[in-house]
Amino acid sequence: NGIGEETDLHLAISHTQLGCTVFALNKYDDALQEHRAALNIRLRALEGNDALVSESFNYCAETLCAMGREAEALPLSLQAVDIRAREFGTSHPAYAHALCILSKSYHGLGRSQDAMPFIEKCLHICKKVFSEKHANIIPNLIVQGDILQAVGELEKSLSTYQLAESIHNTNFKPGQKEFQLKECRQKSKEVELALKNEMGFVPSAATRNSEIIVHGGTPVIIITDVGRDIDDALALIILSSLKKMFILNPLCVITTLEPNNERACLARTILDSLSMHEVPVGIGADVACPGEIALHCYEGVTQQNAFQFERGSSLMARVLKQAEPKSVKMLCLANLKDISELIVKHEALFRSKVKEIVTMGGATYSGSRVIPDETAFNNNCDIQAARHVYAECQQNHIPTTTISRYAAYGCPIGIGFLGRLQKTNHLLASEIRDANLKSMKQLWKKVSMPSWMPGRGKLPSRCNREWFLDFFKVKVDDETYTSDEIWENSSLYLYDSLAMLSCVDAYVELHFSPKCYMIDRTPHRVIGLLEEGVQSSGVNSKEYLVNEIEGLLREALTMPLEGMDVIPTVKTSNYGNETPDKKKANDGGNVFD
Repeated sequence: NGIGEETDLHLAISHTQLGCTVFALNKYDDALQEHRAALNIRLRALEGNDALVSESFNYCAETLCAMGREAEALPLSLQAVDIRAREFGTSHPAYAHALCILSKSYHGLGRSQDAMPFIEKCLHICKKVFSEKHANIIPNLIVQGDILQAVGELEKSLSTYQLAESIHNTNFKPGQKEFQLKECRQKSKEVELALKNEMGFVPSAATRNSEIIVHGGTPVIIITDVGRDIDDALALIILSSLKKMFILNPLCVITTLEPNNERACLARTILDSLSMHEVPVGIGADVACPGEIALHCYEGVTQQNAFQFERGSSLMARVLKQAEPKSVKMLCLANLKDISELIVKHEALFRSKVKEIVTMGGATYSGSRVIPDETAFNNNCDIQAARHVYAECQQNHIPTTTISRYAAYGCPIGIGFLGRLQKTNHLLASEIRDANLKSMKQLWKKVSMPSWMPGRGKLPSRCNREWFLDFFKVKVDDETYTSDEIWENSSLYLYDSLAMLSCVDAYVELHFSPKCYMIDRTPHRVIGLLEEGVQSSGVNSKEYLVNEIEGLLREALTMPLEGMDVIPTVKTSNYGNETPDKKKANDGGNVFD
């Protein structure tokens, strides 16, 4: 009830204040326990995107960084930054504090170049809000000095530490916050010694350890147009589960379609939020096909344009060179131009290292050859590239597995699962739900227009309301259905999620019955066919497959909060139109640091 929740929230404030106190005494285990307790209370009583929830996420992340557990801190920090950007705006010191913790997380994971823009933005905000000599700036300057040292900017690092010491002396009497002064002086001495001895940059323990990565599972390269809809993001979530189970080992993710950098930033933050911070992201080839971003996640992070990306072709070549012969699967959830260009530029590498091509698109068997289905969107984006890849695979005896839209049609999944995923308290689940609702409403608006209206875009005239209700398996009782009934009773087709599962032979054997064509003793499988006007999904059991997908999604979204003992939120609906109260004030801790 309301009284009980209010009492619990006051208890959360006490946990937060105590956590901050013991943190200052370097009792990090105790601090983490207190901040976890506050986080659990707030998630029970508030929405997952509430400002007070972001405070607990931020303090948990800060404590984990102090304990050298940046890999656990990063997903929590991303959530804190995103919530604070929305609740407070991107010029507020609360947002700045979250950026500081995010930069510490990236720095501790050996990604100091990615950390730099975030700490710079943090300091820019603080200098505007406070005076340039304000004591609140000192911790942020120390973080900036650490990052500058890590990237080899030793002289700038030294001047930053010295500035922090000067501000400390301006604000505090002798003996006050002595630990902070000692830290500044110790770090200055270390940099001075490095400059004097011309030692250059010596990697920190965190940086060195981040290079020691345990690999397991089948190596896979993923090519995606993530953000065009929610499907690619769901496939990446499933990848996180398969990675944790050592079933798949993602070597890199390549993004394609304009806008290139925005799409790569989206992929980067999704991977980071799912504890896949070590998986590199590259920008793929330019494709003469219109693209858009329908899914927006972690905009409080991505709008800083902090990340630097390698060209996709060079990144793929680099990871392939390090791979064992005939070990790597390439999963293409988008057009095939990047694989086509890889073959042209690095044909010997492609032939020697690639084990199989798995693609979401469509294929048919004609004249003793497997050819791409030109009506499939991914193939149609660059049909020449699609033809080239299929021909090269057959010529070089590289197996292929093609998943078509007909496979997805045999496995519709009720929209209610998005609401169930939201109970994990992972912000990505909420973003996906909201993006899908928006796109469904836009499509409904278009199909409700007469066929001659320009607002329909390129929708065929057959796509009317009746088509919509039939295609999305909307179950309504009568013709007086409301719009809410439509959204709550419709279904989705998870094309790319099926493709991700098809990278795993055990899943293919369990869930699918592909049509296999042997060409020069090499198997080329197609899951989902249209033959003589008859659709065949190739799905063995829709119920088992849907349960598999939902279980993998739920597991992946729960993983980043492991150890936080987070209790799923109760306040969830299939879609939900909740508008949480913004709590701009805070009685516990220093959210405005």
